Amino acid sequence: MATEQMKPASAVIRAKSFLEDDAHPVPLSDRPSVGSMAELVALLEADENADIDARVLAVHPETGKLGVRKLGRTEFLQEAKNPERSARAQQKLREADAFGTDGDVSAGVGLVGEDYIPLLGGPFYRQLYQADYMRQANAAYYAWNHDPFAHQALNIKRDFTFGRGYRVDSENHAALALWRAFEKANDLTRQMWQFSLELSLYGESMFWKLPNGDAKIVQRPYPGQVIPKALLPRVRVIDPTVMWDIITDPEDISSVQYYVWLAPTQYQVFSGIEKGKSIPSSKFIFQQIPGDQINHYKVNVVSNEKRGRSDLFPALGYLKRLRDTINYEIIRQQKQSAFGIDTTIRGSQADIDNYISEQQSLGSIAPAGSEFVHTDAIERKYLAPEGGKGGSSSSFEWCLSAVASALNIPISYFGTHLSGGQTRASAIVATEPVAKSFEMRQAIYERVIHDLWDYVMDWAGIKAECEVTFPDIITQDRSAKLKDLAVAQSQGWISRRTAAIIAAKEFGDTTFEWDSEKAEMDSQDGSSEPPALNPLTSPAKSGLSSEDKREIKRQNV
Repeated sequence: MATEQMKPASAVIRAKSFLEDDAHPVPLSDRPSVGSMAELVALLEADENADIDARVLAVHPETGKLGVRKLGRTEFLQEAKNPERSARAQQKLREADAFGTDGDVSAGVGLVGEDYIPLLGGPFYRQLYQADYMRQANAAYYAWNHDPFAHQALNIKRDFTFGRGYRVDSENHAALALWRAFEKANDLTRQMWQFSLELSLYGESMFWKLPNGDAKIVQRPYPGQVIPKALLPRVRVIDPTVMWDIITDPEDISSVQYYVWLAPTQYQVFSGIEKGKSIPSSKFIFQQIPGDQINHYKVNVVSNEKRGRSDLFPALGYLKRLRDTINYEIIRQQKQSAFGIDTTIRGSQADIDNYISEQQSLGSIAPAGSEFVHTDAIERKYLAPEGGKGGSSSSFEWCLSAVASALNIPISYFGTHLSGGQTRASAIVATEPVAKSFEMRQAIYERVIHDLWDYVMDWAGIKAECEVTFPDIITQDRSAKLKDLAVAQSQGWISRRTAAIIAAKEFGDTTFEWDSEKAEMDSQDGSSEPPALNPLTSPAKSGLSSEDKREIKRQNV
């Protein structure tokens, strides 16, 4: 069947020369690597032992139907070296937002008037291809590590939404005790902290519920390796970029059958011995994981997209331009701060050479108070730099405004010179929209906890519900909240137990238990119920003097 090549979906390279044997792989530094289609073709032509198992998206030239074509080494080289088809294969099927334009100002990099607009409907045209997903994930990872504004933005989202952590409560004490043990065994607070960052960074994250009672991730066990077992279920946050495909029913992406893990592991310089067998320095993982073992969460997507998009996705191009704006401005100021000396010598070439030799012995900048002695045949003039005048550039404000809008974070949060001049009232108003955005992100964290709770309870055969609480996005006046809480309790709108639990959350007490607290209070005063609070007759004392209160009122704090 004749086909027209569109874009490689995935490819796995096999080469016998890459392995000495199954237990002793050749170090990665000694293996050939490819970074482009041209390098891959060159490798296949140079090494007869190298083979490729490629899955290529293809369109039938007559019927127009889309399918996946399997290519071996010979067929792949024929298609890759076909000039007509190679030109079509290099057409970019991606959204043309320029993540960076260094060295590439050709058509299709997202410059003015080059917007990508899908002309056909359906999920095939409205989601990231694997290569584009990896590109945006890698660009976001680079920006978070090297771009101050991207780093600050993602840290703000993580710190505001996750804060000090979360609290889980349940009326079923046995279920709550099991959950506490599960949290400790999995170090879940740390994993949730990582999840909260990676969800923003990559646009998605995954929890793998390890099968068969395994206590750690083990793939392709080497001979003699022992897989430790655990008494409680184990879960692990998975880097989503290792998943090269999500296999679903074609018409229903929510019906996930398998996740395809295709990636090399980290490389270890030192190895070791386990039961007389060498521990490999690295592995290459190619594994299908059943869909019911993965809890997959993604953001910034529509209903028919399989892969998530980074929170930085709409800002990546402007982050690059913002970095360039700062770098170019610093270079301009460096050039304007520089000076030169123009020396005119009326004499022979020997006179010029002698003068140059003398000046080189003095250094490029003469010490303060230096005296220059010469005849009228030598004339020295200090030259100021000429060029564009200095001043503030609107490009910085434009780019930073675009970045802040894309991330739904007020400019004042970045702590730049643009943050000045805001009043307390304007800062509060600016906080309201971003607070709703942060609360939406907290809702995803809450769903993660509920999903893991249900997983553990189903494993134990316990029917119980839980309540998940996260810190407030915007810290309110605690005294006022406690006063309102006391009013609600005194009026009989909520029980004293509920009021005590809410108060404990306000104080950040993560170990509060009403039953034990009530028993201790009963043992102290002998009463069966603690006295109700009456904020109208027993106002809380602030501990501030009258002078302090007048000063606070004067400063309008």
